[in-house]
Amino acid sequence: MWTRYLIQCSACEKITNLRVQIPEREILPINFQCLNCSSEIKGVLKVDFKKSAWSFDLTRGELAPGDYKDGDFFYEFSDVLPTKKPSRETHAKLMPTMRLPGKMFEILKTKKDLRKLHPNEDWGNLKDLTRAYNRFDKPLIEKLAYKILKNFYGTNFFEYKSDLDYHRNYFLSLNRLMSSWINFNNHAEYVEWLCSVIFTPQNHTNPEITAFINEIFDPNVTDKIKLDIAELTLRFIELREYFFYAVGSENADDNYAALNNFNELKSFYTDCFEFIGRISQYIFNIQNFHERGALNRIPPGCPRNVIDGKSFSELNHGEKLNVLNLSSDNPLQLLLRDCFDSRLRNGINHFKAKLDPDSQIIYYYPVTKRPEEEHQISYISFLNKSLDLFNSVLKIGQLAKVVNMYRFTINRS
Repeated sequence: MWTRYLIQCSACEKITNLRVQIPEREILPINFQCLNCSSEIKGVLKVDFKKSAWSFDLTRGELAPGDYKDGDFFYEFSDVLPTKKPSRETHAKLMPTMRLPGKMFEILKTKKDLRKLHPNEDWGNLKDLTRAYNRFDKPLIEKLAYKILKNFYGTNFFEYKSDLDYHRNYFLSLNRLMSSWINFNNHAEYVEWLCSVIFTPQNHTNPEITAFINEIFDPNVTDKIKLDIAELTLRFIELREYFFYAVGSENADDNYAALNNFNELKSFYTDCFEFIGRISQYIFNIQNFHERGALNRIPPGCPRNVIDGKSFSELNHGEKLNVLNLSSDNPLQLLLRDCFDSRLRNGINHFKAKLDPDSQIIYYYPVTKRPEEEHQISYISFLNKSLDLFNSVLKIGQLAKVVNMYRFTINRS
């Protein structure tokens, strides 16, 4: 359901015709800039679900009288669905949800409903569970995993016979809540690839796999990986509502995200990028083993300064993707090719990027030697890249889980 308000700017007195989707929450902050003078228009939409009523309290700007077609500017606002960009053109007769072509509305609505499926209490429990898993606090893992999973799995899932059961139930909880944000079908394929191709019973005695496991489980390595993934996961949980608009190929560049937090999200993207860059040596090792039989047997075409995994790790992060792409099999299922974008990372770092609030185009300047060279990306595309990059971060966690399982199997055999 949608409603509309005419709002007079406190500074220039121009009228914005705001069409807003009634949210599925009691309070929705609404904040945007006047298209004429950039003055802030700010208020809160309050919903009374018991009475099926709502009200709009403005703290900056004033409600104005007029017809539903009146206004100098026209603005659509939804907290969960992409809309048309603000403009001087009157609102289309059809609501944004009805303008979507083909089955796109059903796709977006289904994804939105799934993303709203879990209450805030579940997300709070996942935050606490992630912290408990990071320090491997077994009693707390048992308690919190049960709270999240009790309605989905039988009681046998809460019998803990070995450490593997704690790993399993953490990842079950993580996957359950993240599944509508992240493509976990892709994760399942990825885990199957690792188990059926790399970490197989036939490779139990392979010295290359033994060396890989020993390096991953060096405390200086594994503790840092777990800490980094945990911190990025906690940040995503806090930022997740900004990603409602990120629906991959269903998005169009002319879509508009009414709620945005570019400053926080660009930092999130940068930190995900840095994490992937730091651990990409292990991706390189797996590629080498799979295609050439040894962790340090590099692909043809490598730069002269790359002779093994250690020298690969010393490359700038922006150079690493080119080397990874020399192998035909990418353990991260090609996601890095699209979202591990060194120019975007360089451009949005160090205050070298700006978001135009009306067009929602991000302008960034990634080349230090040519500081005036401008690149562009839509905010919606940036959201999709950021979500895909976080997907890659979680896949490293899946890798650690598979290696844990494999090491346990070897020790028992």
